[in-house]
Formats: sequence, structure tokens, C-alpha cells
Amino acid sequence: MFELTISTNSAKSSDITFLIKRLRPTIKSHHGIMVCEEFDKRVKLALAVSEDKKDVVLGAVFDAVAEVIIRSYKEQYLEKHLKLALSSSVTRATFIKALTMFDKAGDKALIKSKLEPCREILIDSLYNFRLWELEKRWQEICNLVSENSSYLIMSGSFMELMKFLILTSETEMGEVHVHYSPGSIWAVGESGNEIFKLSYKEKDDNSKIRVLTELISLAPEKIILHSDIVDSELTAYISSLFDGKVSVLKQNS
Repeated sequence: MFELTISTNSAKSSDITFLIKRLRPTIKSHHGIMVCEEFDKRVKLALAVSEDKKDVVLGAVFDAVAEVIIRSYKEQYLEKHLKLALSSSVTRATFIKALTMFDKAGDKALIKSKLEPCREILIDSLYNFRLWELEKRWQEICNLVSENSSYLIMSGSFMELMKFLILTSETEMGEVHVHYSPGSIWAVGESGNEIFKLSYKEKDDNSKIRVLTELISLAPEKIILHSDIVDSELTAYISSLFDGKVSVLKQNS
């Protein structure tokens, strides 16, 4: 039996929640077990599969750990160090998410190069002590954007840059259908499987940010907006950001 523990400090417990969701299908398909617990200010995820499934599971784990470091640590770093004077919180949040996902393949390759077959991965320690090169890469991005921010905003090129970042990111899934009902917005895949479900208030910037950043993270090939979405500002923003990838599906009368 191959056993592996992945842990991080309790303040980053959402990283473990992400890993559970990402790894559950793989562990289940290989008849393994997965247990999560919190102890002494650390959250631990323990996995166990038969020895002959070790390589397959390690591959999935390495990819998931790399993904969570990008989504969590890179976004946090950009939020802290990016000097960008934008009046819109929605625009700033979506731009940071777009930058977070941009060149994900390069970030992942660097992270995976520091991961080795083992029985324990401490995500926070891995990031703090072995991945200093990532921060160097991310700071270069911050410097480049900050140095050109005034021109981008004044020339009207900023939205075009954001669209470029989103549309050139590697596609990670096919068709995503986005629906609305009073108080919530949710997305399903082509097979009808739920991808996310979020609370939603019309005209609320935080609600818009949650939906937009989820879609940017998903990097879908196509987005189908069902006409039950009544917030025209949201549909217009999605259509603009994902230019050429969005269709609106009208409901049958």
C-alpha cells in the first residue's frame, strides 16, 4: 500500500479543500481512500492506494499541488505587489485572476521540477523554501505591468491586454453552461455535471467578481450563457472578456 500525506497551515485550509475536490475522482477510480483532518494548526490530507497505482496517483497529486500553488500563492503575491491604479474592483480582480492563470504551464513545470516521489508534501514549506524562483518570475510580471500601467489605461489598451491574457491561456475544459436563478448562479459541463454554484446578488461587485474569476480559472473552450441570467452588466462583461467564445442560449417560450 502506498500512503501519502499532504498538509499546510490551517490558514490555507481552502488549498486542501481544492485538492480534495481535484483528487477525489482519481483516488476513487483506483479504489483508494482519502481522509482529511486538522491537528495542531495544520490541515492534513492522507491518501492511500495500492502500490501498483503509485505512479499514476503521484502524477495526479503533483499536478494538483502545482495547480493549488498557482491559484493560491501566485494570486496572493500579485494582489500584494501589483501596483495598478484602477477605480473598478471588478476590473482589478479579473485582471489579477487573468495574470494568475497566464503562463500556467511554465509555472507548473517549475513547481513539478521541485517535487519528488515521497510520502509527505508540506505545501507551505515547499513554497517558502524551494520555490523562490516563482516569486522572481511573478515580480517580473508585476514590474512590467506597473511600468506600463499608465499607458495601458490612458490608451484604452488595458481591456485588450486582459482579453489577450484570457484568450491565450491554455484551454482546460470544453463547453460550460452558465445558469441563473434568484440568489445564485451556477455552471454545468456538457454532461450536466455541476462545476460551481455561487450565491449572487444583482448589481453587487463581489458577486460579479466571484463568477468572472471562476470562469477565468476554468479556461473553457466555449461559454453558453442561458438567457435566464438577468444581469445584463454581467453578461456583457463575460462576452467582452471571452470574446468569440460566448453564445447566449434563449429559453424556449
